[in-house]
Amino acid sequence: MWKELAPAIHRQRMIIEGTLSNPLEPEAMSDYVMKITEVLNMTYVTAPILNYDEKYGWCAYMHWKESGVHMYSWDNHSPPFFSVDIYTCKQFDPVDAVDFTKGFFGAALVDIVWKE
Repeated sequence: MWKELAPAIHRQRMIIEGTLSNPLEPEAMSDYVMKITEVLNMTYVTAPILNYDEKYGWCAYMHWKESGVHMYSWDNHSPPFFSVDIYTCKQFDPVDAVDFTKGFFGAALVDIVWKE
């Protein structure tokens, strides 16, 4: 059950997921979260933070003044899979995020889905 607890605070969430023809390298994840920060006109607080777990794969996180973005990759999944979780208190255009993601991965992108 959902109840609006803070109607005066803008919150926007978006999930973008996709499959790739090649595994996603951690450097590319770092690059992605930095560039989507610019595309969505957010203000970064920290540089990208990367973590790795042998069972699950890589995670990249970037803290924004307006909230933040997480990116996860599962290299041992066939085909390689990624998930991006955007949460912000500043409005952004979801089409900008999807278009950027499509362009970022280019021909390596096999399939992409998203929802708000």
